[in-house]
Amino acid sequence: MTETNNSYHQKINWREIFIFYVIAVTVSAPFRLNLINLSEVLPLPYGLNLFYRVFRGIGPLVGFLVVVYLLKSSVKRQNTFFGLSKMKSVLAILIIPIGLIIIGVYNNQSLNNHYYGLITGFMLILYSLEEEYGWRGYLQEALATLPAFKKIILIAVLWYIWHLNFLVPGISLQMHIIHFLSLVLGSWGLLKVTESTYSILFAMAVHLSFNILSDIDADPKRKIMVVLASVLLWVVLIRSILKKKAKANLV
Repeated sequence: MTETNNSYHQKINWREIFIFYVIAVTVSAPFRLNLINLSEVLPLPYGLNLFYRVFRGIGPLVGFLVVVYLLKSSVKRQNTFFGLSKMKSVLAILIIPIGLIIIGVYNNQSLNNHYYGLITGFMLILYSLEEEYGWRGYLQEALATLPAFKKIILIAVLWYIWHLNFLVPGISLQMHIIHFLSLVLGSWGLLKVTESTYSILFAMAVHLSFNILSDIDADPKRKIMVVLASVLLWVVLIRSILKKKAKANLV
């Protein structure tokens, strides 16, 4: 966690990145393309089938585990789970399930919308953990020596391909363009967040703002309110972290 960008001198290991990415894509693909439906094999009560969606994001986490712990990656990683502040990172993520509990999430299972908001919030946290350990916990760090613009675009391209939406029929070219541009924006924003906080958990929280807007079936105005409230909290927390970091650098 004490490493800085200025201390990154390792060469980019493209072979290792290739292994990570192949794993990320191939492990997630059966679930992203709905080739495997676990809810039919083992249905769960109380709307908990929702948690099977986390398997759609499992590939990047498996790729991270393989290259870091099996291949003993030499990539110097400054981003940790909690980063510079455990409390602030936890607060950053908790606003998401709290917000979804308050506004409620629609469902077709006759379940209470606020209860469904609760389980949706925690499902999204698990999902974003899988993705962010791959993209920010490994890939962003592995590409540390690239100029920021190239790094952002490359991550966005790989992230876009990983979703495999181009294999799903019925998605218009306009939607593909919007999706890609949102991933460019996300890659830039999450790079800035992790450079400030060194926190994968904080990156997970910001990642979820995109999921809330695009994947959650709830009142649109209320979804925007949750995202805006979250952004305000994140700005306050990041400013606090940066002030503490600045003071520490002066000592």
